[in-house]
Amino acid sequence: MQYILILFWLFFAAVLGHTAGMHRRVKVLGREERRATQLYAWIVILPILFMAVTRSNYFGDTYQYLRDYRSIPSSMAGKWSYVQSHTKDTGFYALGALVSIFAGDHFRYFFLVIALIQGYCLVKTYRKYSEDYWFAIFAFVATTDYLSWMFNGIRQFTAVAITFAAAEPIFKKQYVKACVIVAFASLFHKSALMMIPVIFIVQGRPWNWKTILVILGTVVIMSASGVFTDTLDTVLQDTQYSNMVSDWTRWEDDGTNPLRVLVYSIPTILSLFCRKKIAKSGDRVIQIACNMGIISTALYLVSMVTSGIFLGRLPIYCSLYANGILLPWELKHVFGKQMRALAICCYVLFYVFQLRYGWGIL
Repeated sequence: MQYILILFWLFFAAVLGHTAGMHRRVKVLGREERRATQLYAWIVILPILFMAVTRSNYFGDTYQYLRDYRSIPSSMAGKWSYVQSHTKDTGFYALGALVSIFAGDHFRYFFLVIALIQGYCLVKTYRKYSEDYWFAIFAFVATTDYLSWMFNGIRQFTAVAITFAAAEPIFKKQYVKACVIVAFASLFHKSALMMIPVIFIVQGRPWNWKTILVILGTVVIMSASGVFTDTLDTVLQDTQYSNMVSDWTRWEDDGTNPLRVLVYSIPTILSLFCRKKIAKSGDRVIQIACNMGIISTALYLVSMVTSGIFLGRLPIYCSLYANGILLPWELKHVFGKQMRALAICCYVLFYVFQLRYGWGIL
């Protein structure tokens, strides 16, 4: 029931957003824009954070995180040994050890800290750079990202959220600062390092030659997925992901669901038809978000013919830009209110379909 109630909350928040005092004019990269206030931003997302903290112990990977947290020793020496014993994604386990100093084995406080970090990063970036903050959070819910990431893959999503908070230096071409933030995020999940080349690829006009090369590479990989899989297995042989290819083969992972790939590709598909308008706008935020969407779509297409469990987890680094920044701009400046209403209806249908028939939890 709570999965449906969150939709009612969001629609209530949409009505609330039209009342006085919920938005104000701010400067965004030299432009004056209308943006949500801090109060409204947190009102919209607060129930999601509450659900993330109080979720069932058996939802997705929750029990594993719970068990790992409760295994943290009570002594300071033990905590230090615990952190040192985790050579992979050490930052996440160090955060758990730090929380345990104050919270003991009360794992809900650990989930609270994680949810607040993730929520803050989403609020910070969407509030400043999305033309429609409400729609950005709505899309985060309706694509089921909040369940997949804030309730399940929280270790990787903590890294994702931290890199998403680096949006401003990416938009401002402050490469050193952006790379430092990404490097810090990689302490929580090594997959964050993929964002270092992405930072440079997404710069420039929408659908530029760099993104075209990404698309061509995707076509080649999809047409020769067996060769790509063998090559990937060789490349990862001496890394922490050395068993990745054999794992997804053993688990009979047949790739990301094509319907999900289509849903996440919508902002990119729309941008293909309005790329000239995006380029003409001169809005660097939207241009970069457009290129992020292209990379997200490319990664999803590759994961569709390889592994949804492993490669299907990578697009989230870029899809946050496409769903929450690019799509609201397209709906406002190109397609209008009727298309926005249609998009909301389609997202709700996908959300219900995924929960009812995809996961069987509704």
